[in-house]
Amino acid sequence: MNFNLNSSAPEKTLALGRRLGRLLRGDEVVLVSGELAAGKTVFIKGLAAAIDIPVEEVVSPSYVLMNLYNGKLDLYHFDLYRLGLMPEQVENPVDEYIGAGIVAVEWAQYLGPDYFALPTAVAVCIEADADGGRRISVRTELPYIVL
Repeated sequence: MNFNLNSSAPEKTLALGRRLGRLLRGDEVVLVSGELAAGKTVFIKGLAAAIDIPVEEVVSPSYVLMNLYNGKLDLYHFDLYRLGLMPEQVENPVDEYIGAGIVAVEWAQYLGPDYFALPTAVAVCIEADADGGRRISVRTELPYIVL
C-alpha cells in the first residue's frame, strides 16, 4: 500500500510519525529516507511518542550509530549518515536488531534494496516541496498499516 501525506510544519511531521507509530506492532523495520534537514528525526520522534517514549529523549544517533529506547515496545533508532553506502562484504549493523523490536533507520537510502523488500518493511520518504513543506510517502505491504 502507498500513502502520500503532506506536512506544512515540524509539528505536523511529528504528528504523522505518531500516527504511523500507533499502528506498529513491534517487529517492523521503518526505513526513513530524505535529505539533510528533511525531518527524518522529527518523524521518528513521532513514532517514539506513539509507543510512550518521551519525545525529548529521542535524538539522532549520528555519532553513536544506534540508540535504544524502551517504551511499550523497544525502538532501535539507527542513523546511517556517517556510514554512507556500505560495501557488501561489511556486515550491516542493522541486521542484528531486525525482529528484536521496531527498527527505525534514518538515511535508509544507504541500505540495499533487500531491506526495502523485507516483509516487515515500512518505507518512508520525506522530500521538501517548493513551499518549504514536506511530502511524505509511505510504502508497505503490511495490511494493518492504513494511513
